[in-house]
Amino acid sequence: MSDTVLVTVNDKTLTRSTASEIVQGIAARQGVPPQMMQTFLQQAGSQLEQQAVAQFIDQTLAQDEVAKRNINVSDAEISNVIAKISGTLPEGTTLEQAMADRGMTMDQLQADIIDNEKTRKLFETETEGVAPVTDEQVATFYAENEKYFKKEAEVQASHILIGCKEDATEEEHTEAAAKAEAVRKQLAEGGDFAALAKENSTCPSKDKGGDLGSFGSGRMVPEFEKAAFAQDIDAIGPVVKTPFGYHIIKVTNKTEATVQPLEEATEQIREHLANQGRQEKFAAFLKGLRSGADIAYAEGFAPAE
Repeated sequence: MSDTVLVTVNDKTLTRSTASEIVQGIAARQGVPPQMMQTFLQQAGSQLEQQAVAQFIDQTLAQDEVAKRNINVSDAEISNVIAKISGTLPEGTTLEQAMADRGMTMDQLQADIIDNEKTRKLFETETEGVAPVTDEQVATFYAENEKYFKKEAEVQASHILIGCKEDATEEEHTEAAAKAEAVRKQLAEGGDFAALAKENSTCPSKDKGGDLGSFGSGRMVPEFEKAAFAQDIDAIGPVVKTPFGYHIIKVTNKTEATVQPLEEATEQIREHLANQGRQEKFAAFLKGLRSGADIAYAEGFAPAE
């Protein structure tokens, strides 16, 4: 059975099977775990396929422009990129091993590097002269995006959970609550929290002494969260009932909510806005290439006017 052609760009075609590979790459970059991939693609596959078509068009036009301008990449430039990649690998892992794990040969890696470096050079050429970001633009972005510079208050806590489902019998609830109070009494008398957690808790955190790490608002069930945020550091609070059962909580640290000042965020914002400006200028450049290209879409894949 023939493979459906979704779009043709200057005699280069994108088939549905190749688009499917691109779609899975897009989904993976969005953080979709492998075990959820098929479900995700069933729900969003059509939209992502449209993205794959748009991505293919832009890549093809950029590659054609690179060829027209005879943009080249030297061996030294390739070696420099390979050295940078090697520097990011875990200690003891060779580049050859890393490529083999990904099912990629060194020849394929070098070919990808060449393509990427050629496109990078085209990008840099076409985005020269972008107006520098002003202090006023930085201040405006900061004022309009305050949420990005806030760090919410957090609590670090450990707990011992005596598990009891909400639909358990009254007798089971009474028994679980009594056990929680007994464990709390042991703690009040100087018992070791981590040891008692390992011995009594039904939460997987028992293997770490009950440590739940740090969490902010909305991460825990309301009853637990309210108690943890209200509790003093190192104090053993009263038993707290939640849908999971009965908890004894020990808060080990608290971090107050903070806001990163504009002075500290300025360079980060400036680089973000500068990059945004470059991306917008290159997008306009690609749009111009589209207008002069021979693009034929399969039915249903042409962009809306």
